[in-house]
Amino acid sequence: MKRLFQAIITKRNPSFKFDENISSRTLFNLVRNKSFDLLRGVIFLLFHLKKPKLIFLAGAVRCFNSQNIVIGKWVKIDYGVYLSGLGKGKLIIGDSSGIGAYSQLIISTSFNNLGEFIHIGKHVGIGQFASIGGSGGVSIGNNTIIGQYFSCHPENHNYGDPNQLIKNQGTTRAKISIGENCWIGAKVTILAGVSIGDNSIIAAGAVVNKSMPANSIIAGVPARVIKGIYD
Repeated sequence: MKRLFQAIITKRNPSFKFDENISSRTLFNLVRNKSFDLLRGVIFLLFHLKKPKLIFLAGAVRCFNSQNIVIGKWVKIDYGVYLSGLGKGKLIIGDSSGIGAYSQLIISTSFNNLGEFIHIGKHVGIGQFASIGGSGGVSIGNNTIIGQYFSCHPENHNYGDPNQLIKNQGTTRAKISIGENCWIGAKVTILAGVSIGDNSIIAAGAVVNKSMPANSIIAGVPARVIKGIYD
């Protein structure tokens, strides 16, 4: 059974191999849980009038405006995730990507000024409790891995008029773009207008408020390049 299930998993993750200490009982529990997730995925797609494919949905996954949500094959969405496709563009999750438990991917939070899009590439892994807004547009490149409590904010509140409340002055939106093959640590925050180059690493807890070149190691509040990845 271990060999069979490993062959199935390698369809999503070609480098996967079970640890030799995994017991038959543990494997049985895994197969049982993932079978339920697969069944939920099929029912979810049929309910939302989408073409059936192999996706894995844990319990309590919710979505809004599903006609604007595109989910690739072999995608894994963990418990309590919320997806909102309310926007001008689509919310896309590429093949073989995973969204951690209790994360929220929301293009728009209001009905009077729709946001742009959220595009997540293939083989992207996003940790638990991520918060990604798509008001100004967010794209995440293929093979990028992201830790827990990640947040993206592609808009800033305006505050220049002292005669108005800040909440009534509107926002300025700007796209966030994250390259391919990046490693982003836990509790990283990325702000509006930022572009992160390919093959970059962002240290845990960094607040990135300006664009960074490819092949960089980035850290700090506010974040800065501390060295090149290949130096």
